[in-house]
Amino acid sequence: MKTQLNGATIHYRREGSGFPMVMLHAGIADSRMWQPQIEEFAKHFDVVRPDTRGFGDSELPPRRWSPVADLIALMDELALKPAHVIGCSFGGGTAIDLALDHPARVSKLVLVGPGVSGADFGKKYPELWAEVNAAEEAKDMDALNQAEARIWLDGPGRPRGHIGGQLRELFLDMNGRSLRNDFESAPMDKLDPPAIDRLNEITAPTLLVVGDEDVPPVLDTIEILMSSIKGARKAVIHDAAHLPNLEHPAAFNRIVLDFLLD
Repeated sequence: MKTQLNGATIHYRREGSGFPMVMLHAGIADSRMWQPQIEEFAKHFDVVRPDTRGFGDSELPPRRWSPVADLIALMDELALKPAHVIGCSFGGGTAIDLALDHPARVSKLVLVGPGVSGADFGKKYPELWAEVNAAEEAKDMDALNQAEARIWLDGPGRPRGHIGGQLRELFLDMNGRSLRNDFESAPMDKLDPPAIDRLNEITAPTLLVVGDEDVPPVLDTIEILMSSIKGARKAVIHDAAHLPNLEHPAAFNRIVLDFLLD
C-alpha cells in the first residue's frame, strides 16, 4: 500500500488485526526484513511495516524531512493510537525519538540493536569501518554494499560470508536499493535536544534485543540504554549479528511476543 505523507509517497505493508504494532526497519534494510515475524505477529496484532523515506518502495524527494514526522503522519492516517513500536538500528533510533517526543503514541517499545540520536560510539572503533570508508571514498556502491554486509550481516567476529544464501541476497538487495538514493539532497531533521541526553525520560515499558555478534558500538549502546531507561529488560540472541530477527526468527518471535503479551 502507498500513501502521500509530508510531500512523499510512502509505501507500507499491513497485516493482521488487533492492537496496533508498528515495525521500523534498519538503515541497511527495508520493511522486508520483518517478513519472518509476520505470520506469528499478525495472529495477535494489526502489524504495520512502513518503508522509511528513501528505503524500499518509498520515495526520497529532495527536501528536508523527519522520520518521526513521517511516522506520526502515517499513524494518524491509519488511526494507530497508541501502538507497540518495534525498531531495529536506525528504526530503533526513530522509535526512541518517537517515545520521547510523543510518549502517548507508544504503548510498549522493542529496540533491536538500536541507534540513539546524539550518540556516536562508532568513533571508538575506527578499525571496524576501514573497508566501508574505502568503498565510500571510491564511490564504489557494490563494494560498499559488500562491506556493509560484512559488518552488519556477518558480524565482525565471524568469518566473511558467514551468512549466505537467501539472507545474504535479501540484505544486498535491501541495502543496495537505499545506497542508490541521494540522501545528501534530502537532509534529515534530528531530535533536538538529542535522545542520548534524555533516555531517562522514556516511560514506555522497554525491551532491548541484541545479537551477541553485533558490532561493539551497538553493544555499548545497549548498556547505556539499560542503565538509563527505568525497568528496561534485555534479551541476548546468541550467534546473531545486527539482524537477529532474520538469523533466529523463532527465538526472536518468542522473546518479543512474551514481552508484548505479558
